[in-house]
Amino acid sequence: NGNNGTFVAYVFAGGESTNALARSVDFDGSGDDLSFASSSDFGFGTGDFTFEAWIKPTNWTNTYVALLSVYTTGGFHIGKNGSNFVVRSYNNADHIQTTNFPPIGQWTHVAVSRSGSTLKLFFNGIEEKSASTSYDFATGAAYIANDNYNNRFNGIVSNLRIVKGTAVYTSSFRPPTEPLINITNTKLLCCNNSSTTGSTVTPTTITANGDPTASTDSPFDDPAGFVFGDAGDQNVI
Repeated sequence: NGNNGTFVAYVFAGGESTNALARSVDFDGSGDDLSFASSSDFGFGTGDFTFEAWIKPTNWTNTYVALLSVYTTGGFHIGKNGSNFVVRSYNNADHIQTTNFPPIGQWTHVAVSRSGSTLKLFFNGIEEKSASTSYDFATGAAYIANDNYNNRFNGIVSNLRIVKGTAVYTSSFRPPTEPLINITNTKLLCCNNSSTTGSTVTPTTITANGDPTASTDSPFDDPAGFVFGDAGDQNVI
């Protein structure tokens, strides 16, 4: 209780999540990907849908990079096209393009959601760009971290989810702080397992090509640490 003293208070809370789904898959950018046989669940048609995943890029060196690609003319594709981060119909046209990229070495929640004819791209819950399109996204085989032309993603992917028939995000939002769950209309939920080919939901068998590795690196913190702030939902002082 001395007067005129200088004091430092250290406050610790939380830590890495111990949730079994707080996992990821590490892709080396040269020969690694996950592939899926053709399924109608990858054909979004003209309806509502949501793609989301946390990504931690190692680099964006390659001119073309596929984060997720439905390998057929008109299939859904998200990744890098030249100097832009794009949402496009495969071998067709860009629907959304931005010169902003998720930063290297950091976890970023990336989401694409279509409600009606409004297609939106979000980075960490903030709307990056939108477009008006009723494009009929075609059915085909799918790849994570590749597009069958060796345009591979170099980095880590965690909790990738596809929801067909629901626009989960229609405006800016706070990204989930815990691993994703199987909600209504979930067609794929993977990159969340101790095995590279493990999943919560998948429409077809997942095949690991090259040597992607399962990782405990994830964007999630221990939920017990979210106790600060007016609503008791913040984990940073």
